[in-house]
Amino acid sequence: MLKTLKQLWKNGIYTFLAFFIATVGKGAINALLWTCRWNVKGAEHFCKIASQEKCILMLWHNRLALTPFILYRFAPHFIYAAFISNSRDGELIGRMVRSYKAGRVIKVPHHSRHQALRELIRQVEESQSIVIITPDGPRGPRYEMKPGLALAAVETQANVVPLNWKASSYWEFKTWDKLRLPKPFSTIDVFFDPPVRLAKETLLDEGQTLLQNSLGKD
Repeated sequence: MLKTLKQLWKNGIYTFLAFFIATVGKGAINALLWTCRWNVKGAEHFCKIASQEKCILMLWHNRLALTPFILYRFAPHFIYAAFISNSRDGELIGRMVRSYKAGRVIKVPHHSRHQALRELIRQVEESQSIVIITPDGPRGPRYEMKPGLALAAVETQANVVPLNWKASSYWEFKTWDKLRLPKPFSTIDVFFDPPVRLAKETLLDEGQTLLQNSLGKD
């Protein structure tokens, strides 16, 4: 009983801290980003495609911090559903995503790939949301494309849109993904790159390679 109470207490404390950090973090990041200069390429084409066809938005895990701000400012016309692991790190990210009106969260077990794949396919086929996925998440290796996205892209025939950004000056944190955050007054280039459509007959390795190359690295 005592052990259960202690666990409930710890969970409650973490939930509060996640809420506090997400709220404060969102405000701090937004304030920082308003000092930056922005160059955005491909947003209009992305919006046109997304308004007509099924879309999956993919980006590397270390680019996540700016994603809500970018979508809210430059492509605000849609509902976005972020694919997030059911973990403590996922809880923190999820709270920040949900703080935006157009943000939704899809939680999946990070150690159950088959369940995650089934849920990804279901969301793309049945939901009106644009699904956001980090194909190297939730724990890496960094910049390594996992097979789930290619499998889902072939099954659903959805457009997979690579989203990337680069900053003229940034901090790089000592996390597994080397999380990046632009420094104040830097110039940020955002790229909504052309969508990738994998044919039904695409082999898994071929699909992974095509998606990997379209997203690039640094």
